[in-house]
Amino acid sequence: MFFNQMQRALVPGLILLALAGSARADLKVVSKMTMDAPAIGGLGGGLGANIPTPKPGEAIQTITYYKGSKTRVDEATGAVTITDNTAGTITRIDPKKKTYSVVKIADMTKQLTEGAGPAAGFLEMLEMKVKSDVKKGGHERVIAGKKATDYLWTATMSMSMKGGEEGAEVANISMEGEQWTTEEIQLPDTAGKPNAPQLPGIGGGMMGGMMKMMNNMPGMKNLMATMAQIKGFSLLTNMKIKIQSPFAEAQGADLSKPVTNKTEVTELSEAELPESLFAVPTGLKKVPYEMPQIPGFGG
Repeated sequence: MFFNQMQRALVPGLILLALAGSARADLKVVSKMTMDAPAIGGLGGGLGANIPTPKPGEAIQTITYYKGSKTRVDEATGAVTITDNTAGTITRIDPKKKTYSVVKIADMTKQLTEGAGPAAGFLEMLEMKVKSDVKKGGHERVIAGKKATDYLWTATMSMSMKGGEEGAEVANISMEGEQWTTEEIQLPDTAGKPNAPQLPGIGGGMMGGMMKMMNNMPGMKNLMATMAQIKGFSLLTNMKIKIQSPFAEAQGADLSKPVTNKTEVTELSEAELPESLFAVPTGLKKVPYEMPQIPGFGG
């Protein structure tokens, strides 16, 4: 239904914005995420990966490695995703099946954002008014061994269908977040590049496609510009989204509880990483690439 499409397009992009950050030399990041998304039955997938939808209060662990222009994500399912921004490729490894597949980042981004890509039709029908604000919280604490400061942000969205009666709204959404970041680390391959993506791969591939889709939604450019005021690498994010929509409730959506998400870095290591971490192990069979389940578009 239309309302589920709207939610599924919105929530994953907000989580991507919350995760954006920067790190200096080689970096290993261990993080855990807990989520309760009753309105949409979970996200139906992870951040560019087939991470299982967690049960309320259940922590899902992810390990991410950064080296130069390469990123490796070890997912909760055991699968591995390697993004190489220099080569322009994304490699998916399934150790259980002993297979791997490779796709060009440009091809994946095009698939997500053009033609019959996810939510392409619904974006054409949407009118959206967005207000947002970010301010420094003024507090400090140590998270994963790094000095962190907090930001507080809020956003409201009013959505309606194009061509509908004036004042007839599809949904009102209010969001609030608390984000703790550190500026003690900077992402590899971004030194001296002020316009470089804060997160490897965010300019292309699945995350890049999701961000482009977010940017194409009416009013979302303003929200993304506001969120860009949050500086540094994100170590802890708490987010709450409340939705009001008689339109959605009439179609069976349960909006009685907010969507909540907590993502926390539990371990950081800046030791040098071996190149072998970003290579396909020997003995695996190459298979055609299948688009991983996009956050919120599955199920």
